[in-house]
Amino acid sequence: MKAILFAILLLFAQSARAHIGSPNVFFDGTAGTHPVRVIIRPPAALPGIAQIDIRTAAAAVNVRAVLLTAGAEAAAAPIAAVRVEGELFNAPLWLSRAGNYDIRIATDDGEVHVPLRAASLVRPVMPAGLGIGLAVAGIFLILTAALIAGAAAPRRGRLVSLITLIILTAATYAGTVRWRKMDADFRSNALSKPLPVEASLRTEGDRHILTLTQPRDAEVTWAGLVTDHGKLMHLFLVEQSGSRAFAHLHPVRRDFRTFEGILPALPAGDYTLYGETTHESGSSDTVIGHIKIPAPLGDAPQADWTMANEVWCLSPPAQTGNAATPGALDPDDSWHVGPASTTRAAPLMGGGRILLQTPGDLITDRDTLLRFAIVTAAGESVALQTYMGMAGHCVIRREDGTVFTHLHPAGSISMAAQQLITPEKSPAAMLTPTTNELTFPYAFPQPGKYRVWVQIRSAGRVLTGVFDLVVR
Repeated sequence: MKAILFAILLLFAQSARAHIGSPNVFFDGTAGTHPVRVIIRPPAALPGIAQIDIRTAAAAVNVRAVLLTAGAEAAAAPIAAVRVEGELFNAPLWLSRAGNYDIRIATDDGEVHVPLRAASLVRPVMPAGLGIGLAVAGIFLILTAALIAGAAAPRRGRLVSLITLIILTAATYAGTVRWRKMDADFRSNALSKPLPVEASLRTEGDRHILTLTQPRDAEVTWAGLVTDHGKLMHLFLVEQSGSRAFAHLHPVRRDFRTFEGILPALPAGDYTLYGETTHESGSSDTVIGHIKIPAPLGDAPQADWTMANEVWCLSPPAQTGNAATPGALDPDDSWHVGPASTTRAAPLMGGGRILLQTPGDLITDRDTLLRFAIVTAAGESVALQTYMGMAGHCVIRREDGTVFTHLHPAGSISMAAQQLITPEKSPAAMLTPTTNELTFPYAFPQPGKYRVWVQIRSAGRVLTGVFDLVVR
């Protein structure tokens, strides 16, 4: 029975990925004239039920899950979300199999599409009591079958019973071996998890070139990628010792298994790499790797990283002529060196500050709107510019690395994936900053200590504020 149950789940499971340790999907946008904030909590195993929470002032909300490979014609009818309290609605959605979904949320005067990549998050595990009960029942059935076979052949009853017992025991053992192989395949290929990449460095003149290579046994290559915010990959580097150094880079694709890019002048040390890509199918991958970075070469501008309280926000200088790729850093690359703030004000290079304005304590799995305001040293509002089509970017990492996610004001969804399911709309149009404030919807999945990097662009410079937060 255990093998049969696992085989059914394996039949529906496909390879899928998610941000590390943060499986929920967050979206902040509008459906018609109504602002909506959505949290999708996918099921741990498929088939299963996803819980959809919607905050909106609309009078009624309908929700529908459309599997992209099957189309709307094959999708179940929309279901009415139930008002939980005030402006909070909930809808349980049955997801029959893994794959890319278009979650359609309709109010009385409009509809919004939220992309969801559904995959099993945990191995299906049989309760110990049920397993023992089935084992005892199986032994009883095998012995009973052997005795019945022996009774049917009175002259050679013992021999027939022994042969029957051997055959049934061998069949049971073969089934166990088969189940273990299916379990190993499921853990290797079907569970939602980050993809490992091989990271290496080479030196060209006074530059370090970072190379990311997919393992040869990778199931899906980088051949069919689409741009998200104009980039095929967003790469984040986090220094492992104290996390003082942080970089947001955009390497270029060399072939279907390789990305390369110039490494900026970062402090020497061990770094963890997190990369994000989106495929033509709408699914998104998170890749992870590690690299040991040596000291910068040449006479590139370098910060005095021994100054404990200094903050450095750096980006490439403006290009005055043509340069061979990747002979120059991407103009949207940025890197930061400096301590994190343990208060609600993080310093910026040049004397400004990013203020955390979310009230109260941060609580595990609570619908939270991380709200920030950017001000000068004198407390005046800072005019924001778009940074890769967004009012800002937010990267969240738990202290032990078990949680990593990249947020925008629109949430955690891939904007490229949303444009694939709604190509007639421009989801970034509403994200142009109009004030010095920006928000990010999120719910912290675990308690503990988190580091949060908030990135904005002002007066042409990308600035990064860093917070150390405790989630209770």
